[in-house]
Amino acid sequence: MLSQAFAITGVSIKSIPERWAPSLVVVIGLAGVVAVFTALLAMAAGFESTLKATGRTDAALIMRGGSDAELNSAFDRDSTDLIRQEPGIAAGADGKPLASAELMVIAELVRKDDVEHGANITVRGVEPAAFTLRPQLTIIAGRNFTPGLRELIVGQGVLRQFQGAEIGRVLRMRGSEWTVVGAFASGDAHDSEMWTDINVARSTFGRLGASSVLAALAGADGLQKLQAAVAADPRLTMDVLREQDYFSGQTKQFRKTIGFLAGVVTIIMGLGAVFAALNSMYAAVVARGKEIATLRAIGFGE
Repeated sequence: MLSQAFAITGVSIKSIPERWAPSLVVVIGLAGVVAVFTALLAMAAGFESTLKATGRTDAALIMRGGSDAELNSAFDRDSTDLIRQEPGIAAGADGKPLASAELMVIAELVRKDDVEHGANITVRGVEPAAFTLRPQLTIIAGRNFTPGLRELIVGQGVLRQFQGAEIGRVLRMRGSEWTVVGAFASGDAHDSEMWTDINVARSTFGRLGASSVLAALAGADGLQKLQAAVAADPRLTMDVLREQDYFSGQTKQFRKTIGFLAGVVTIIMGLGAVFAALNSMYAAVVARGKEIATLRAIGFGE
């Protein structure tokens, strides 16, 4: 029986060129499943790597209590001023608390690779301290925006992917016109944002407060002091997180979503590949019915 199995296997391998089409269907089907699964996991890993590289361990992000993202957070200017006075925040070169109130707004631009549809992009209004708090961010072309003017600096990712984001161009967003005056690189998630003066963003987009406050921590126990002070202040209902922990946390939900989608797509495509393989095998058996009958007639399989 073993010698018969080897003989039949040899004949089948030698006859592959004569039935390459069904064999190719099986190979392509299985390769497609592997490729889709790999691509989805690679996308999730890339996104996770980018967000994990964002944020400092010696800075805290303060958002409205219960908010799971900056876009969902909002509080007034009085709260911003109160936060700056809390212990645990380091002082800057001018002796004032080193903190930046920041406002997040979503706008829409046209992608270079899809001119028929718009895509969401984040506009971040910042205070001057934002640049001190993010020393990795550098202006790579043009200049920084001028406070009080509708000027933007764009991340290198925005410059690369969106139309009209070139330096000197005028962008129209949410009924207002903005001039792009510079481009920056940070090597993290901020590369996909556009920055401007927070006061200009407030007046233009009709916002009164901020989405978050980024603050430098004073010493190794700065985070604990700030968290305790904010929790004890009845005027504040805020969550205080280490900046790096916040961005790392943003990857968990995304990875769960991508993992679920990858699993569903892979199962569907896997089932399709299995049925395609079975169909090809059945067709091959039917097409070689006479050969099989001949082999059985001369004693194979007995």
